[in-house]
Amino acid sequence: MASMHEDEIRLESELPATVAASRVLTPNLVVLLGSTSSLTGLELMRHMLSLKPGDQQRVALVYIDTDDPPAPLVEFRHQHNNVFLEFPLRISVPIGISSATRIDASDQHTFIQQRVPQYFTNGSGGIRNNGHVAACFNYQYIHEVLEHALVTVARLGSEQNISKTAGVQANIVAFLGGGTGSGILVDIAVMIREILTHHQYKQRINVFCMLPEAVNGATANDLRWRKSNATACLLEVLAYSRAAATAPTGEYQKYMRNRMHRLTNDPIANEIYLIGNASMNDSIDTARIVGMDLFQRTTNAAGVGFLEHSKWLDRRTLGSTDDRGLPTLFGTTCPLEVRFPATETAQAFAQVSASYLLPLLASCQPATREAGENERRAWSKEWNSVGRIEADESNPFAVRLGVFRSSDFEEASQAHLDLLWAKLERFERNTEARMQEVTDVKAHEEHRHIEGVGTFEEDDTGQTSLFNRRVQHLRSLQQEYRFMLERLQEGESPRVPMRPYELEERLVHQPHLPGALRRVTRDYASALAEAYNERLRRHALATRYHLLEHLLHGLNERVREALNQSLSWFQSASTTERARELRLKGQASLAWYGKLENPHPHQRHLFDLSTLRTLNDHNVAVERLYRWSTTGDMPLEDEKQAINYQGFIKPCTEFLARTTNAPGSNTLSIERYIAARLADRVVDFFREYYTKRFADMNLFELLDKATPPAYNVQTRGEQISGYFIAHLEHIYGLLSSLVTFEAELWPEGLSTLDSSLFMGLDWRDGSQEALFKQALQHLSAFASHGQIPLVNVMHDPHRLQVSYGLHALSLSTVRDFYLEHNSAMECYQHFQRAWEESHGTGLMPVHSSGEAERLVTDRNALGYALPLPEMVIRRSSTPVTQPTSTTSAQKLAES
Repeated sequence: MASMHEDEIRLESELPATVAASRVLTPNLVVLLGSTSSLTGLELMRHMLSLKPGDQQRVALVYIDTDDPPAPLVEFRHQHNNVFLEFPLRISVPIGISSATRIDASDQHTFIQQRVPQYFTNGSGGIRNNGHVAACFNYQYIHEVLEHALVTVARLGSEQNISKTAGVQANIVAFLGGGTGSGILVDIAVMIREILTHHQYKQRINVFCMLPEAVNGATANDLRWRKSNATACLLEVLAYSRAAATAPTGEYQKYMRNRMHRLTNDPIANEIYLIGNASMNDSIDTARIVGMDLFQRTTNAAGVGFLEHSKWLDRRTLGSTDDRGLPTLFGTTCPLEVRFPATETAQAFAQVSASYLLPLLASCQPATREAGENERRAWSKEWNSVGRIEADESNPFAVRLGVFRSSDFEEASQAHLDLLWAKLERFERNTEARMQEVTDVKAHEEHRHIEGVGTFEEDDTGQTSLFNRRVQHLRSLQQEYRFMLERLQEGESPRVPMRPYELEERLVHQPHLPGALRRVTRDYASALAEAYNERLRRHALATRYHLLEHLLHGLNERVREALNQSLSWFQSASTTERARELRLKGQASLAWYGKLENPHPHQRHLFDLSTLRTLNDHNVAVERLYRWSTTGDMPLEDEKQAINYQGFIKPCTEFLARTTNAPGSNTLSIERYIAARLADRVVDFFREYYTKRFADMNLFELLDKATPPAYNVQTRGEQISGYFIAHLEHIYGLLSSLVTFEAELWPEGLSTLDSSLFMGLDWRDGSQEALFKQALQHLSAFASHGQIPLVNVMHDPHRLQVSYGLHALSLSTVRDFYLEHNSAMECYQHFQRAWEESHGTGLMPVHSSGEAERLVTDRNALGYALPLPEMVIRRSSTPVTQPTSTTSAQKLAES
């Protein structure tokens, strides 16, 4: 078994980069628009659980929605409360919107013609203008939250070598088929761009647009309306990027109520990724693709994130124009990964191991051990010191009595004697208080002993049971209290004498003889002083007797109850049944079968290979990894040999003592964890153990330790390389564009198109690097198309990340938008015509505002001399010359 405390003596500087290095270099502002996009944030946070807290605090997630958060996100927040920087923002159309003051006569930057937006309790009803109006009327709220989120992630920490933030990457995610995300996408992009510029940060704004697909639960009419929304949103993105082209000042003024933003003739974002041809069952899986991509970009200290962060500046064709003058700012991304889920595996292994260790901790066959003479002598010495009458104040349990002297009584009158007796009674009250104080201290000390487990030597077999120690400890205390109580009761309770009235009377009436004659009379003053002191002593002894008797009775009862509770749990807690439940739970988990807890087509478990699965669906790699990580570096040849869990008893006991002690206590409070919590705490112990075992193991080492030896002529290196080949073949089969486009529709389309294929994983040395590159060379299918992957070492030891991207696309080459029929563009034109025919009084406007509608549909608004949809649509007779003048645009229109 590996050392449980080896990390406690290592310096932080000695830790490997995979454990200590930061994985997030650039602060990341992630803005999630709408309910579907919030599931992207959920996926991102699931991956971010593997990051250090310092890295987690460099990512801010802002949720802007008109609806309640989805149930999976709410559940995740309950499980991981206050782990991530989240800024939820709920907006809505004002209830009294019909009475709202308009900025001008029409206020078409906010409203659309004469339509009055609708207030919805939840959502925006799929109407983009509702989402846009909600954003306009909540502008100040949105701006403050975005500003606060940006300041939070850019705030300097106290870590060593910290530097001031120079750049921020902003990622905006929206599902374009709805009303909220689609309706406010341009607004939020413009606001973020201005905030970043105000702080003078180097910036990169990425927009991820999830396009509507035919998924489960979506009707044909729903899909047509969603496609119309998506088309209108993308047309508005192009429109606002081009809006300043015709302005005499070179600037376009965009209003959100009374707030004005100046736009230049530039794209509103650096790159817009379209995710639409994902072939997923529902929009949740599509949102998770974006979450995976965001995690890769976020962890930009190494690996895929580093390559993406450093290479995007080389995409010179990004943001240029196509043959029609439309900007080529679109792209598509396809993230994939193979990973080893260390947390889930550690949990499954912990449950299985706890099922074997729990009976060893809790199975009690207590044997009564009689105390010896030496122990009884020690008990007597300890208890005799409690309330002992002595003048030594160094003894914390000693009691010091008041003292009367004979001089106090000489020639005393009856009135003076009454005062002396009152003084005696005061002394007695002080003695009672001190005795009570001493016994209270002793009681508190003994209560702590009762809560503990004591220290006992192991039995002859070398086995130790935590609860066996507990029972032995309680029975030893029980013997101690009974012995001391019997010894105390062997003698009667001391009798307290009455007030010596006779002596007092004789003293008062004693004749006063002169000179030496006094010596022949009795010294009643000394006799009274002795009587008063004897009264004080006997009163103290009687008080001590009764207090100790009461204390020992109480302690004896308390230890009896604790012993009965422990023994009753041993008899009724069904340790065997609880252990069986843990074992079944661990071995029924997906991690035990080499599967991911939240499966997705773009993610794969490291051991999820047919060569590592048996016919009954057992995963030999997981089971071998369990044996290795549990037994240490012992050879695994004899897999039928039972695992010895005895070595975990002592470190587990120390873990329980370390994690269950009460504040300021050095004893283990077993009773608080004796039943329901014990099994959970043992699982916690093993989870911490396995997490440390896996922390620095990369994929090569995991495969080396877990996979069975080759039974052919293959070397171990060739065998491990073969596993990577199997995973890469699967990945290469999924690498594709997530949007259907045809770059060759214009002459420079293919030369303008920029593609990227990035890979990242951790390797320990040159031999591991050579094994992976050998696997890459074996696969030439994608390389034959010119896609040579660029590989970078990463700090995450448990992931193989792959990112395939296409950049500098034009919307006029995307099939769903350039086709006039049987396309999203046809859906847009159908609903836009219906809206125009209603003369602004219909219930379903397509655009987010009247101004956005004007920019898209007015042939003179953008300097194209054609409406923007006509610039995107390609017809069979359309010439390929770029319409740089009104004449050429007219020719394009005539054709």
